[in-house]
Amino acid sequence: MRIKGSIVLAGLLAIGAVAWIVSGQVGEKPATASQEPPKITAPPADAVTRVRVREITAAPFVASVVTSGHTEAVRIVTLKAETAGRVTATPTPKGSAIDAGAEILRIDEADRAARLEEAKARIAQRQMEHNAASKLAAKGFQAETTLAAAKAELEAAKSERRTIEVDLERTRIQAPVRGILDDRIVEVGDYVAVGDEVATVVELDPLVIAAQIAERQAPLIEVGMPAHARLSTGDRMIGVVSYISTVADEATRTFRLEVEVDNPKNRFGQGLSAEIRIDLPSTNGHRVTPSIFRLDELGRVGVMIVDDENRARFTPVSIIGIDDQGTWVSGLPETVRVIVVGQDLVDDGEVIEPVPADGGASS
Repeated sequence: MRIKGSIVLAGLLAIGAVAWIVSGQVGEKPATASQEPPKITAPPADAVTRVRVREITAAPFVASVVTSGHTEAVRIVTLKAETAGRVTATPTPKGSAIDAGAEILRIDEADRAARLEEAKARIAQRQMEHNAASKLAAKGFQAETTLAAAKAELEAAKSERRTIEVDLERTRIQAPVRGILDDRIVEVGDYVAVGDEVATVVELDPLVIAAQIAERQAPLIEVGMPAHARLSTGDRMIGVVSYISTVADEATRTFRLEVEVDNPKNRFGQGLSAEIRIDLPSTNGHRVTPSIFRLDELGRVGVMIVDDENRARFTPVSIIGIDDQGTWVSGLPETVRVIVVGQDLVDDGEVIEPVPADGGASS
């Protein structure tokens, strides 16, 4: 069979193309195979780390203890009946401001007044008998034992009169302190027995603001320190620390604190939320940014400073307070250069190159 020339020519061209491609792959390497990765040059072993520093000077700082609490009455007195009887009058309405001695309720006197008159008459009789016995004894016509018996009868009569007088006084129940008649449990017509609760008097002036403070704050506060209070109503008050517990709460490990403030006209009652601020004595400290704090291997909080030989030094500090511009610490020299950028890149004792945080050179 005869093959056409055009077909033979096409086949030869195809074989030649394949041979050219194969020869190119075998004879040449990819261009990327000859390229080496860039070399990283390590810094010189004696390179000095540059850090930014800021010079700060100690200044007076007044730390404050701030805590939340609530108002309490300085005294709450529950009145109980000390004699039995039916209530005949309640002259003081509940919620009234009362003075000490104000009559809150009255109990029926019943026969107490009559028994008092009888006791008085008996005293008069015993007095006459005692006088007669004294005269006879003085003349020798009466034994001393008879005189002693007459005197005992007289004293017994006086004691009976005093008992009736006290019982009569107890029919009028009075306020023991100045304050508010917060509650009266009984009304006219009710019968009360000895020991029954009849009313509650609340003393609100001065007003107590009570709170719990942390155990690390308790030793800083003393009785008599001025205190500022802001009530939930927005009112601000100034008082003094009147009490701080010496025994911590077993559950919270906090100490009870009480501040007394004036409360004229019993304006504020018990149970209002309040914030207390107690300013501590002024002390010198440095204001720093919390971001520069570091911990050493012992877990102490501190900052890195620069000494006169341009060496980084770890210096432990104590936090003494916080304001809106930073954290106040103690434990640093009066004037000191503090590393503010790069403090985590240097070790204690390392020679560094300090650069002021605002630019320029630092010696």
